[in-house]
Amino acid sequence: IHSSHRQCHANTRRASSASPNLQQWPAHGKVKGYDAPFRRNIVPHKADAVIVSLDFNAQELRSIADDSKDPNMLACYVGDDKKDMHSITGAAIWKAREPAEAASEMKEFEGDFYKAFKSMESTNPVKYGEMRSLGKKVNFSTEYGAQAPKLAQTLMISESDAQLYIDAREESFPVAKAWKEKVVVQQAHEQGFVRSRLGAKRHLAEALDSGQGYIASKAERQAVNFRIQGSCAEQTKLAEARMWQQDLFTGKFDAICIGPIHDEVVSSVALKDLFKFLKLKHECMCANYAGMEVPVVSSIAVGPNFYDQVELGESSNIEDIVKALEAQKVGYEKRENKFMADFCDKLLNLAKEEM
Repeated sequence: IHSSHRQCHANTRRASSASPNLQQWPAHGKVKGYDAPFRRNIVPHKADAVIVSLDFNAQELRSIADDSKDPNMLACYVGDDKKDMHSITGAAIWKAREPAEAASEMKEFEGDFYKAFKSMESTNPVKYGEMRSLGKKVNFSTEYGAQAPKLAQTLMISESDAQLYIDAREESFPVAKAWKEKVVVQQAHEQGFVRSRLGAKRHLAEALDSGQGYIASKAERQAVNFRIQGSCAEQTKLAEARMWQQDLFTGKFDAICIGPIHDEVVSSVALKDLFKFLKLKHECMCANYAGMEVPVVSSIAVGPNFYDQVELGESSNIEDIVKALEAQKVGYEKRENKFMADFCDKLLNLAKEEM
């Protein structure tokens, strides 16, 4: 696969690609019970090499939290007792959708529905998993400005239920909601454009002043989206630039850059260079961007291709990688996936030699 990389083709300045468009290759199947293994077509550049994918952890949500200073969002990414943002939204939807059940559960937790909801992680894991998954879908959909009709279509629910979920989410993060309105009103309407965190502009005056409601409302959503996605695009490109400056792909290692795919930067590296390469690449991903107070975090995955990937966590320290590999190997053995269990074992032996 030799896709054409396009750095600024999208309006948000996110990277895209063509022939084929790698951004459209799903990581998971869209139909229950069916895999979508398109990403197995992305393979290492040589024998005895692996695909390495480093993924920004909640890149857009961290950007919103840092920009808006919403205390409920910041609590998910800063401090010693971090909350789970998808659980916050899931809890709010649970409270709105099933108020009687939520009220009953909250009695034990003095009205704290988040704690009541989190308690279900052990007492009712199926219900907890369902509601947290719903919270995650609502978080990411509304982050891009999706309204009730679009969310209803995505989740295959009624528009009234979709609006209920959106309202519950916005009530959980009211400061972030006000920040988005400020971006639209103060920047887009007053100035005619909106900026990314490092100053790139998207001009929207013509659409906002068109006198056509649909076009103007679409431009308002684009204003917020550009602030978030344009900034995340800059963050990703700066990480890639640091990788080239560190000589990751031009001589220091036997490695090639495949490119950015959404929030991930994908590459292929020879096994002999894997762990030294991982440490440097991870540092390039996690460097501060635009003075953000919210830390930049990147997860690490390694695999024989871009579909079959072993999740190694968010630390590039060799000791932490060994622990992650040992845990993943056990998991694959329980699922009777001998191919991936053997792959973990191979990496484990290399990692222990590195130690």
